[in-house]
Amino acid sequence: MKSKKGFTLVELLAVIAILAILVIIALPNILNLYRNARKNVFVEEAQNVLRTAQQQYLQDSLTSTTSNPCYSNTVSGKTALDLDAKSTLKYAVQFAVDGTVDAIHVSDSNYSIKLTTGSIKIEDLKSDGIAETLEAVSATACPTKSDGD
Repeated sequence: MKSKKGFTLVELLAVIAILAILVIIALPNILNLYRNARKNVFVEEAQNVLRTAQQQYLQDSLTSTTSNPCYSNTVSGKTALDLDAKSTLKYAVQFAVDGTVDAIHVSDSNYSIKLTTGSIKIEDLKSDGIAETLEAVSATACPTKSDGD
């Protein structure tokens, strides 16, 4: 009598087909989890930029009489914030005379947030239309004053 060892080709194909179906079903969910996690990380980093800018504004307001201060790492002549060294965010935060946030723009290569309030939420996140350069947005968020102003 012949002893049967291993699996037949049909059994192997059936297992591969079942695994392929499971991957097809699970992959979109896994990709959505990954995208949502990246969005949440970006929003947390943007909130960190805002908090750091507010702290810097409070510190600067004690020692300076500058009206409408702006913090940016993209506009020359503006103060850059002391953020995490591995942060690749580009940002501009403009404060009004009364200390409220006048405009904020935070961007990286994937996402962008542009607001005129001091509250950043996941709903404010934009991932399409980031073709607008951050330098142009920062110039509007942190306008440079001419000598006549």
